[in-house]
Amino acid sequence: MPGQAPAVENETAALFAIGLTLLALLASAAARRTALPDPVVLCLAGVAASALPGLPDIDLPPDLVFLVFLPALLYRSSFLTSPQSLRRNATPIALLSVGLVLATAFGVAAVASLVIPGFGLAEGLVLGAVVAPTDPVAAAGVFARLGAPRRVVDLVEGESLVNDATALVLFGLAVEAVASGPPTAAQAAGRLALSVAGGIAIGLLVAVLVSAVRRHLPDVGLQLGLSLVTPYAAYVPADAVEASGVLAVVTTGVVLGSRAEGLFSPAVRLQSAALWSLVDLLLNAVLFLLLGLQVRRVLDDAPDVGLAVVGVAAGAVVLTVLGLRLAWQFVVPPVTYRVRILAGRPEQRTGHGERLLIGWSGMRGAVSLAAALAVPLEADGEPFPGRAVILVVTVAVILATLVLQATTLGALLRRVRTSDRSEEDRQERAARTALADVALARLDELELSGEIPPGSAQPLRQVWEQARSRVVGEPREGEADLVALRLDLARVQGEELDRRRREGRLPPEVARALRAELDLQEVRLAQVPNV
Repeated sequence: MPGQAPAVENETAALFAIGLTLLALLASAAARRTALPDPVVLCLAGVAASALPGLPDIDLPPDLVFLVFLPALLYRSSFLTSPQSLRRNATPIALLSVGLVLATAFGVAAVASLVIPGFGLAEGLVLGAVVAPTDPVAAAGVFARLGAPRRVVDLVEGESLVNDATALVLFGLAVEAVASGPPTAAQAAGRLALSVAGGIAIGLLVAVLVSAVRRHLPDVGLQLGLSLVTPYAAYVPADAVEASGVLAVVTTGVVLGSRAEGLFSPAVRLQSAALWSLVDLLLNAVLFLLLGLQVRRVLDDAPDVGLAVVGVAAGAVVLTVLGLRLAWQFVVPPVTYRVRILAGRPEQRTGHGERLLIGWSGMRGAVSLAAALAVPLEADGEPFPGRAVILVVTVAVILATLVLQATTLGALLRRVRTSDRSEEDRQERAARTALADVALARLDELELSGEIPPGSAQPLRQVWEQARSRVVGEPREGEADLVALRLDLARVQGEELDRRRREGRLPPEVARALRAELDLQEVRLAQVPNV
């Protein structure tokens, strides 16, 4: 029947998308039961699935990564990034995201031109720009689980917000050099300036517009919808005018995140956090699974220069990528620290253990694969030189860094003697104590002014005194643990609510509202530290 074939194709695509999502969630669940980071398990699951007979070729268009995945992932990371942290660590982040990316790209270009037949510096620079940017997801998972030093986390996450922009600008220049000859220094500098300045300007403009619109959206659902659209509203216009979409999204996220307390209501903040946690989980899971599924297709298109040559090239590039990052960490930070001391502008010094952790956190991921797939098929009417080699070597670098570094980072973190989290814990305790003190002082003020009857706020006073005592020490002997008691009361209240709902003694919407109140109460009480 006319139109039946397209309908079947659409159903097949829908079933594949559903299966892909379910496989991604199952692989993520399996990763949580192991010591391996999620991206490693997901990527390996994709590699295994790609070998299944009858599985169709999976086409991962670069635009899918650059337009669908990258803006949302960057936005959430930048929204949660502290501007104070970026300013405090501006020098090391700039050195990592710009200096190290350029050093890696040119280092790989030099090595590739020596070990790959037919590769010149221009082709090597294309490969170098592809494998230069890091993917922080695997490192972030290990850091979150094992509690890495705050400064290490800040530097790795801050680097990841900018290094994609540096690498993608360099990638465009390198592809242009292969196709039509290298641009002049003035042209390259102009392109870089336009990309950086344009991306930041568009990001600031989008942040201002979104802030203005949000003030006129009282509905939580509309606020969440605007939140989902925001990263794409920054990325697409910037990319259309050849500015940096990465910097546009990062700028928008940092600006809006720094104004979250005054811009968003508590309900929006709570629901937005839950929504973006889900989006982040799904996008990362599907993305790394797709990355693994690409392996079969890339190997099927393996170059004809010979397996031995490709193996040597892949090994050389992997060693170059790993070695340059480690060498950078033990050479550049100490030099810049001494320079800033001589200039009278000292900064916090990064210890040897912290530098080792940062140096071993350079996993590559989906951005590198998307850039490799974005290498044109032709250059000046001829097949793009070395495109197949670039694809295979890129996959080798991604798999090697993910499997080698991500699986050993946890052990390294446990063995390396770094500054522990005692300072961060101390700051948290001090903040919790101060919040309790402010609440108790306000109760005293209200009683003294006569705004509330004396003694009427005693239940609240007990709650905050109990919360304070749990921060500075355990409750005194004979004193009830009010937090544990309130959790127990919330539990029995929930059981009563469920019983009334099952018996039909409550309208569904009333039961849902009451359940939401109890859930929120339990979540808030669970955050009170028991130390």
